[in-house]
Amino acid sequence: MKEDFIHKKECRICDSSDFVKILDLDEMPPANSFLRKEDLDKPEKKFPLIVYFCKNCGLLQLLDVVNPEILFRHYDYLTSASKPLAEHFIKMAQELADKFIESKEDLVVEIGGNDAVLLESVKDKCRVLNVEPARNVAELSKQKGVETINEFFSQKIANNILEKYGSAKIVVANNVMAHIDDIKDVFEGVKNLIGENGVFVFEVHWVGNLIGEGGFDQIYHEHLYYFSLTALKNLVERFNLKIFDVQLVPIHGESLRVYVGENFDVSASVSRLLDKERELGLDRAKTFLKFSEKVEKNKTELIVLLKDLKKNNKKIIGYGAPAKGNTLLNYFNIDSGIVDYIIDTTPLKQGMYTPGAHIPIYPPEKIKEDRPDYILLLAWNYADAILEKEKELRNQGVKFIIPVPDVKIV
Repeated sequence: MKEDFIHKKECRICDSSDFVKILDLDEMPPANSFLRKEDLDKPEKKFPLIVYFCKNCGLLQLLDVVNPEILFRHYDYLTSASKPLAEHFIKMAQELADKFIESKEDLVVEIGGNDAVLLESVKDKCRVLNVEPARNVAELSKQKGVETINEFFSQKIANNILEKYGSAKIVVANNVMAHIDDIKDVFEGVKNLIGENGVFVFEVHWVGNLIGEGGFDQIYHEHLYYFSLTALKNLVERFNLKIFDVQLVPIHGESLRVYVGENFDVSASVSRLLDKERELGLDRAKTFLKFSEKVEKNKTELIVLLKDLKKNNKKIIGYGAPAKGNTLLNYFNIDSGIVDYIIDTTPLKQGMYTPGAHIPIYPPEKIKEDRPDYILLLAWNYADAILEKEKELRNQGVKFIIPVPDVKIV
C-alpha cells in the first residue's frame, strides 16, 4: 500500500457491498502512535474510525485501512509487559504442545508472535519460528533465542517457510487476525503451511463480549475486524477448512480461541456457540446499533463526571496507557486539561505522550510524590487485579473511576 490509508468498498470475507454504518468515532491518530515531547507541536496523522456491519455475512469491520507500515513497523506493545497476558499465552503454549506436538522435529509457527513469550516457553519441546513485522520487537524475540522472520505474514512468506522448514504442526496467531487487511491471503498461506494434518489456532476478541461489556475502546485502526464465530465460519469454509473446536477464554474480557484444520472431528462446542450468537443477535445489524447508543450514553456520563470533579478542583490522573485507552480519550475529548498525567509500567511508554490527547506518561512511582484524588482506570479490563494491587492507595482515600461499560467510582 503506497497511500497512508485506503477506503474499502467490499467486505473482506464475502465481497458484498451491503453495509450498515454502526459507529462513527470520527478521525483520530493510530492508537499506538505515542509521541515524544519534541513531536508535540508537529501535525499528527489522523484517520477515519468508523465501524460497519456486513448484512450478507455478519462481519463487523472497518473499511478505512491505515497503511500497516505506519501501524506496525515500530510497535510499543510488548506481551511480556502484561503479566496476565504473558501467563495466559504460556499456559496456552503448554496446552497446545501437550495436545498436538509429538516430536522435537515438529514445527510451531507464530504469526505476529511479538516478543516470543509463547514460543520461548515451548522451544525445548519442538522447533519454533516467529513471523513478527515490528523491527524493534523482532529483535527482542531473537534475543530470546527464538528464530524470527521480520516480515508481515503472507502466502509468499508461508511458501518460503514451507520450502526451508517443512510443514507446520501448529500455526498460532493471537490478537493478530484482526490486524490483517488481506485476510484471504493469510488463510491461503496458513492452509499451505499446515497441510492436511496441521492445526491453525488463533485468538481474537469476541464481538459478543465487545457489545456485552460496551467495550467500544477495543475499536481502533489496528483492529480491522470484530469477529463472531458466525463470521469466522463463513471465512474458514471458503478455504475448504473447518472450525473443529472453539473456546471462550477469559482474556480481554472474553476472546475466541478457534481451532482450524482439515482432518479433525468437529466438537459440539462449535454448534453451541453458533446457537448462542444467534440468541444474542450477533447476526443482525440492529443489535450493534443498540450498542452504539450505549456508547453515546457512556460518553455523556463520563464527561459530565470528570468536568464536575475538575470544577471542584479535584486532581485526576490515568492508570494504564493501553491502545484502547486512546480511543476513549480521543473520542471523549479528554486531554491534559482534565487528566494531568497517566502512569504505566511499560518502560517503552514512560516519558512519552498519548496520541491526540497529549497526556504525559510516567512510571507508577509518580503517584507517591504527586498523589491524585481520582484515578481514571483506562486499563479497566484488568480492574479487579489493579484494585487489589492498589489497596494502599484506596485506603488513603484515592478513588478509582471505572469508565466502561458503566461509569462507576470505587
